[in-house]
Amino acid sequence: MVQIPLQPLRIPAGWDVSYNGLFEIDPLPELFPDRIPSDLFKEDMLQMNNDRADRLLDVGWYPDGDLVDGNYCVVVYEGDFSGRLIYELITRDRLELVATIERLLSEICHGKL
Repeated sequence: MVQIPLQPLRIPAGWDVSYNGLFEIDPLPELFPDRIPSDLFKEDMLQMNNDRADRLLDVGWYPDGDLVDGNYCVVVYEGDFSGRLIYELITRDRLELVATIERLLSEICHGKL
């Protein structure tokens, strides 16, 4: 079995990673002819918080494990999931997702979001 590496991310200081299961692989059904490994495309992929900025960033794949109809979703909340939703992006493009995560992390650290 091939080991798939975690997706590299540029994370500025001040972020705590609660969990990271965002892998460096595109959501293409043809890459998984037999079955999709259950740990690759799931609702709980990446979660980070910045206490100083009072922000939570969360990334998941919805619906869980569905490579045909699913999408990445990245959200930013004020505080936690019960706080105000500040940002949301839904995409199938992993590179767009990564660029967005890195931009959001930076903007939050600089007080822009």
